Amino acid sequence: SALIIQNCLRDYKRTSRASTIARRDDRVPYERIVDRSRPTYFSSNWSSVAELGEAMELQLQQYRRDYWQDQPTYCEMICEKDALTGSLDPVRREYGLTLEALRGFDSESKTHEVAKRFVDARQDGKKVVVLYLGDWDPSGECIEVDLKDRIVANMRKVLGLPKDARDPLLDIEIRRIAIFKEDIRKFNPPPLKVKDTDSRSPKFVRKHGNRAVELDALPPNELRGRLRSAIESLIDRAAWNRARLIEEAQRATCQHYAGFLRELSSRA
Repeated sequence: SALIIQNCLRDYKRTSRASTIARRDDRVPYERIVDRSRPTYFSSNWSSVAELGEAMELQLQQYRRDYWQDQPTYCEMICEKDALTGSLDPVRREYGLTLEALRGFDSESKTHEVAKRFVDARQDGKKVVVLYLGDWDPSGECIEVDLKDRIVANMRKVLGLPKDARDPLLDIEIRRIAIFKEDIRKFNPPPLKVKDTDSRSPKFVRKHGNRAVELDALPPNELRGRLRSAIESLIDRAAWNRARLIEEAQRATCQHYAGFLRELSSRA
């Protein structure tokens, strides 16, 4: 976003080589760079029941009740760029939300999974609100519209409705959190010219001008602050606090039994 590195294959390779060298000579800790494109699949194996009991105790310390099950609203965060999920993850964990990274236009399989969650929420009588973060450019604007159209189309499939059918269960809200045109004036990010190769560019330029801004250009604290404000506006605080009390009681009870299991297994 600072225009130091261009969005091209040449600079991608240069950046990859530089980051590899920096990690190998200990200038950059390995933990600072995450590769989400190559997942690892582990099996859960235990050396003994006692070890399982210890693991259960540790897991129960992290147990969190789904506070949203008692809320009138079902909320998810959707970000155009996977690279920003690390910056947004503190908010996800704080509020126990789902965070989807689109990597541009979302896949049909992923959109169908989202649609199934939204149908479940709507059938439970909940309002569905998506907090969307995207670039200020032709693609970012189009993704926001395309995303809702595709989710609703898949919700029709899940519900077994005919194409273009209207139903109250299909009502969802996509609420943009960033970026807005006024952010250009407020934060003065590095200017980017709208891509001439994008077929959506002429319409965008006529409507908004020839300046684009990538989501990465906004300070992470600004993005997190906007998300927190939007989420707080959706929360029924009384129900939220009740869920917290229930969570504490459940955690205490489960930890008691996990400790009991570990004690029994150690005697065996």
